[in-house]
Amino acid sequence: MRIKDLTSTSAVEEALKEYDNLGGHAFRAKHGFGPSTQYYLSHADLLYDAKAIAGVAYGYQHQATGPLANTEFDGGEGATNPALRAMGFKVLNSHTETVEEERKWRLAVWRNLLQRRDNSGLVTSDAVRSVGAYGNYRGIWVDKARTRRIHPEGVTIGLKHTGQHYPDDLSESGALYHYPSTRKPGRDLSEVNATKAAATLRLPLFVITQYGDLRGVHLAWVEGWEDKSSLFLVSFGETPPVQLLDHDRSEEQPFQLEGNRRRRRSGTVAVRPDQARFKLEVFQRYGPRCPLSGLAVPQMIEAAHLRGDADGGTSDARNGLPMNAALHRAFDAHLFAINPDTLTAEARPDGPSLESMGIVHPKLVLEHLPHPEALRWRYDEWLRCTGRAGEALTDQ
Repeated sequence: MRIKDLTSTSAVEEALKEYDNLGGHAFRAKHGFGPSTQYYLSHADLLYDAKAIAGVAYGYQHQATGPLANTEFDGGEGATNPALRAMGFKVLNSHTETVEEERKWRLAVWRNLLQRRDNSGLVTSDAVRSVGAYGNYRGIWVDKARTRRIHPEGVTIGLKHTGQHYPDDLSESGALYHYPSTRKPGRDLSEVNATKAAATLRLPLFVITQYGDLRGVHLAWVEGWEDKSSLFLVSFGETPPVQLLDHDRSEEQPFQLEGNRRRRRSGTVAVRPDQARFKLEVFQRYGPRCPLSGLAVPQMIEAAHLRGDADGGTSDARNGLPMNAALHRAFDAHLFAINPDTLTAEARPDGPSLESMGIVHPKLVLEHLPHPEALRWRYDEWLRCTGRAGEALTDQ
């Protein structure tokens, strides 16, 4: 019994059907095979464990002897792969040597996961792990043993985003992903560097979300990062971002106060596809510190629009400021505003004082300031909302 005696394409197709009907985990368990670690049969945009398929297909062709056991033949290029290729099947090697090969492999994995989704758009955990899209208990999956061929730190393959600790950071268009912070700082740094490598090499990765025993998977790209706030910006989609946001680029384009991509889903739920990018760029421009309260805990800092996106305001970082969550609420409630001429916070006459709102540094002292046009618009709007619109004209 030798694998070279496997010559029937229909036998291979029967094995593929059995795999699809049972699912990969049950198929391998039934026939005594482990998941592939390198070679995959690619058929109709689906990926299969090459050796397991060949062994089971042998049994379909040679029914008197039955399928070959895992220990009865060699996998890989020594035996299995040539037999499959001789019948016209494609075998992919996941152990890539170049960035371009790695990109093609990841896109093949993505097409496979798309095909394996159920009616709700989810896949099994085995479907994710069996093709190496995710493979450990940590949030960042690198598989350094495989990916260090193309980068010494390895290249991140998957990000697990539970949405539990930072639920607002995950949307249908992308995510803000927090750097790992564990008791293994050396490993944390290595994972951060591997994720940055995915960005600089323009390699896609997979963002994994969990729904009970099933998994949601997004094809994603690392669009940028901000080290002080320990954030990655990850965008979902088929195409890589045009520009890498690895530092403050807010002064590179002319400022326009109006213009965003705000839209509505189902006519009721507002969706802001630029919000994650806006937060990252605000942090890059000003740092993750509230200049009014002095609070410098990134997890407690939000990106506040001056001209809000509901009013057509731009997602340009110069139309924003970092604020702690409480002051952001007070700002949006028009309890205070920042005078564009003095750069000093002012409380509304009939409202709480600056001190009571936690504003201990009323004057903006920043290396980079918001755009004067944005500050002016917000201050005039505040005067209007507080019934003092005439004061702006008088002052001018």
